[in-house]
Amino acid sequence: MNNKLFKAILLVAVFFAAMNLQAQEDSQMRTLFNNGGIRSNGGYGAVTVGYTQIGNSDAITIGGQGAWLINHQFGIGLAGTGFITERGFDANLNDRYITTGGYGGLMLEFIAMPNSPIHLSFPVTVGAGGISYVRSNRDFEFYESEDAHAFFVVEPGVDVEFNLLPFVRFGIGLKYRVTSDMELTYLGSGERILDRDAMTGFSTSFNLKFGKF
Repeated sequence: MNNKLFKAILLVAVFFAAMNLQAQEDSQMRTLFNNGGIRSNGGYGAVTVGYTQIGNSDAITIGGQGAWLINHQFGIGLAGTGFITERGFDANLNDRYITTGGYGGLMLEFIAMPNSPIHLSFPVTVGAGGISYVRSNRDFEFYESEDAHAFFVVEPGVDVEFNLLPFVRFGIGLKYRVTSDMELTYLGSGERILDRDAMTGFSTSFNLKFGKF
């Protein structure tokens, strides 16, 4: 638990360090409510597809986000991600099961040198989600859930972004997801299905952003 918290704190520290370095370019303090504050407004919507691991199973992630952009660099918005693991045989239940769920919440983002063709973005998502262990005999056919659990999540990350067009950006991202402990167990025996920290770990993703940057 201490190790995963340390990794999350480290990534969040990198996020705020990047913001601080950018702020040091101006010797005079600026606020949002004077002439040097909000100089431009924009916004975007994005779709993401990625890969992660839930427990020991490979998983696909699909998500979206939308944000208000202030001065081309600071984003405030919402983000959400759904996930589904590969289907595997569970000997305890004598059937095939998947782990699926999703999470989302408030997203804060700092974009370093946004006018450069290639630049970095530092998003942080804070929110909540849920996970279920579901019987699934065939693709896109889901039946009863063996167990489900809710969790809180903090997910800092870094994206390498490419300005393809004035209104389109493509990004490659690496994130570290930290969740509260969860308890998925078999209904009959009470035996644990997944480790308490099975949702904690790295993820990679590709994203496309469309909007006014």
